[in-house]
Amino acid sequence: MRDLSDLLENRKIIKSKLIDYGFNQDYVFEKTLSNPNFKAVISYEKDTLFSKVIDLEMDEDYVLVDVKTPIGKFAAELKIEYEIIITDIIEKCTRSNVFKLSQTKRLMDKVENTYNTDLEFLWEKFPKDAIYRNKDNNKWFVLLVALDKSKIGLDGEGEIEIAVLKHDNVSNVIDGVSILEGYHMNKKHWITVPLDERISDEKLFELVENSYNLIS
Repeated sequence: MRDLSDLLENRKIIKSKLIDYGFNQDYVFEKTLSNPNFKAVISYEKDTLFSKVIDLEMDEDYVLVDVKTPIGKFAAELKIEYEIIITDIIEKCTRSNVFKLSQTKRLMDKVENTYNTDLEFLWEKFPKDAIYRNKDNNKWFVLLVALDKSKIGLDGEGEIEIAVLKHDNVSNVIDGVSILEGYHMNKKHWITVPLDERISDEKLFELVENSYNLIS
């Protein structure tokens, strides 16, 4: 069995998407290859994916599809088909995992579980910018960005992650520490919240709920 962790670096597996793709309730996906004597099996275990091809006639793993050294034409054709399946699953069932801070991850879990929405990376040139939107009207209510602290006027060096949220009383909530003026959005209607624990999760989630309600 092949461990696919190397292909999942900076990717997050979305379990619901695995089910949508065709994985069973044990998170195993099986597909008979063009040669019906062989079957690809992809499984989700321990927060990663594993794969193999089974020779159904011999009832054993067909390991030639996982070797990197040159192989014969027959095995090479099976390997191409097998790799296409793996690539398609990773493309459709995972997302970029560029956001690393603990509070950012808690925010992402909260938003996805509460509003049934997925993180979207819309801009190829900005791989560290992503949005959550209301699926009913396609309006954004959270912009997540990883950027240098200096870009939002914070002291110190290095990168920070922020949530940009809509607000209906911006002037009264900005404190210059835990809530800043909107980054890359209309500063009259949007605020920026650094996600480095300077604000409580409770308050952060209240701001997210308010942002969602304002665009709904």
